[in-house]
Amino acid sequence: MRHFFTLLALLGATSAQACLFARDAQPKDWLEWAKVLLAADVSGIEADKAIDVVRLNVRETFKGPPAAETATLQVPSRLWAACRLERPVVGAHVLVAINPNGDALLVPLSATYAERLRAAVAPSAPAPTSK
Repeated sequence: MRHFFTLLALLGATSAQACLFARDAQPKDWLEWAKVLLAADVSGIEADKAIDVVRLNVRETFKGPPAAETATLQVPSRLWAACRLERPVVGAHVLVAINPNGDALLVPLSATYAERLRAAVAPSAPAPTSK
């Protein structure tokens, strides 16, 4: 049986900063900002009023406790246009980052950028886990 957990994206007064961060962050910035940092594939996306419900198949944990196989992320629908970010489609490979305040960001993740994230993980930290 697959495990589900819900991550709530809260964007308030810092949404403009979050937008800039999402577009311009380097791997070390993600590792500093995020409490949880995952690579995942989008398995579904549905609009529910002002929220997009994004279902994810977790593939790799860069930071944080080992993640469940699946996750559900709730993202304000306005995030994509406000931040000029690509709204993910089913099958997209994405980076999911959640900071200690519960703010979440979801951006496309290329194989090259994933390699850069792996290289940026501190040598003293456990190696990223893949599923």
